[in-house]
Amino acid sequence: MIAHLAGKVRRSGPDFVVLDVGGVGYMVSVSATTRQRVPSPGGDIDLDIHTHVREDQLALYGFASVEELDLFEMLIQVDGVGPKVGLNILSAASLEVLKRAIVSEDTAPIRRASGVGPRTAAKVIIELKPKLDAAAETEVVPRAAALAGDGAVPKAVDSALRNLGFSSQEARIGLEAVDWKSSPSTQEALAMALKALGRK
Repeated sequence: MIAHLAGKVRRSGPDFVVLDVGGVGYMVSVSATTRQRVPSPGGDIDLDIHTHVREDQLALYGFASVEELDLFEMLIQVDGVGPKVGLNILSAASLEVLKRAIVSEDTAPIRRASGVGPRTAAKVIIELKPKLDAAAETEVVPRAAALAGDGAVPKAVDSALRNLGFSSQEARIGLEAVDWKSSPSTQEALAMALKALGRK
């Protein structure tokens, strides 16, 4: 199972790149987001890979970040979302916009993807929202605490955001928008987070 490829770009198109790895060319399908980071032919690139195996086909899907790969693998677990549609969804908007749409139950960015109707978009939100909330729960405060050098303020801001009705994923977005290296007070950090979430 191929999980990562690093090589030179042989050629590329709107939704694929051919990577030369040790003299072997790999055709890799990519999202619009990853495609923007593909260099000109001859340039070097590293891609995290999802290998999709079927009876009659072995297809490679490449991503410039592990975060995009993770969301892709969540998407293709949704009934009615295969690798092609999953890639279309990732091409319809940025990673942050898609995550925010899922958390806020906004189907519009997802429905912009080719091959996605109202029912499929609703399924994506129903199945992925709990997963994104759970992931945010385990990641956001420790990362913010590491940057701040003190876990007390991030925990207080996270708690305040939850009390204001924000979900775990929204709290993650708010906390990641805070400039923790400036050692803000709880009130200052909360103000930064609320600004990022569209509240003052």
